[in-house]
Amino acid sequence: MSVNPTTDSRMHFKHANDFAINKSLFIAAWKVWFKRFSAKHTSSSSLNWKIGKMPIGASDEALSDLIRQDKRFSLEVLARMMVPWTFRNECQIDDGFLRDYKVLFELSSMTDEHDQELMAANLSASALQIWDAMSFAEQDDYMAYAEARIQADIEVRSKDPVVLDDQGIELIGEDTYPPYIPNKDADDIEFVRALVAWIQDAPFQAYYLKQPAGDTVAGWDKRLLAFFWPKPRIGYSLHHATLNPLYYRANELAKTLDKGESWDQEWRDMAVKTANELFQISGTPQNDVTIENVKAVIQAAVNGDETSNAKMNSGWSYLASVCTDHLNGQVGRLPMATWNSRIASSVISRLDFLLCESGLEQLEERFSGVGTIPGWGGTRPRQYSLDWPNGYRSWKTQVSASRLVGQIAYILNNDELDNGSRRYPQMPLATGGTGDWTVRGVQGVLFGDGY
Repeated sequence: MSVNPTTDSRMHFKHANDFAINKSLFIAAWKVWFKRFSAKHTSSSSLNWKIGKMPIGASDEALSDLIRQDKRFSLEVLARMMVPWTFRNECQIDDGFLRDYKVLFELSSMTDEHDQELMAANLSASALQIWDAMSFAEQDDYMAYAEARIQADIEVRSKDPVVLDDQGIELIGEDTYPPYIPNKDADDIEFVRALVAWIQDAPFQAYYLKQPAGDTVAGWDKRLLAFFWPKPRIGYSLHHATLNPLYYRANELAKTLDKGESWDQEWRDMAVKTANELFQISGTPQNDVTIENVKAVIQAAVNGDETSNAKMNSGWSYLASVCTDHLNGQVGRLPMATWNSRIASSVISRLDFLLCESGLEQLEERFSGVGTIPGWGGTRPRQYSLDWPNGYRSWKTQVSASRLVGQIAYILNNDELDNGSRRYPQMPLATGGTGDWTVRGVQGVLFGDGY
């Protein structure tokens, strides 16, 4: 069924299998792109996004090539970050797109920093009316969704580095040395204990827009309280409050499957909607978000099925983690961890350093199943001395990594000092007070550590 681009509230990308987003999200992304990327390319500041011009930048080049050419500030790159990773190396802006959505743009030209004239666009009065008609709360939500597209793992078909959010902080091992190094013959769990102690001891500074966000902190509890996503104003407590309804729905869906029961049509609709909202918040839009794919991922997650053929990447890993949150504390059950490039970089870079410092030269059977996730941004990709396997899109890695993160939670909750007191602080709760560490809390710390 054909749609009218003028009256339809959504924007369709014909070169992304007709993937659609709300026009409000695109306008919010326009505003975010001005804030984040306009300074080097135009005299316009982030305050005049309503009238400022953005280069069209239509191109058939790979996303990594556009980034290397410093063409982040373009309608083409903006559009590619709105669609699922499958289509991010394909041109999204053409004459048909500009014609279909002429209600949103006014075409013109601009001069770049090299005095070259470029085809450009600015927002139309109709686009600004759409934005101004929204409540402030709606505007904030869409701005957060747009920010998440920049901060999240950037996945493309090629293995070329793609750095959209290129803050850059000190590399692992250059800030602090581990409090201790296990003997090279020690069991894997002793290296996990050394990792936990190292993160407890090492200072942590969060960054946003290349500036420190908050004070430098130390300790697992203080690191978790410093968590934000996708921007500092959405801190630990607010992020949890926003996500808790989605966690509730995802866990109820998972419990039903875990009991061997089926979803009725209302719950099937809820499953797809819940998954799409989680992908929106995490900045990882997905293709093929069907009831069959969502059910397969949730079923594999509750079963801890490392042989599953269900969908798997950073976005689906997040769904697996969310829907199994209720398994925390259940004996014999495995809550899934989100295993994206940030969390994988935190864990593997620290384990790699510890293993090498102990004298190991080959990974061999150490941490079997735990694999790297390609990701670019901040200090990723990181250099490893040992030959870690690629765990991208692997349920074996998803399950193995979840066990490892579960071990970290166990150590934080159970390791004691010689006098019998807790070795590590309890986990701060988003609603106040403290409690036992969960996989969700642990991965919140690792998420910041792996930036």
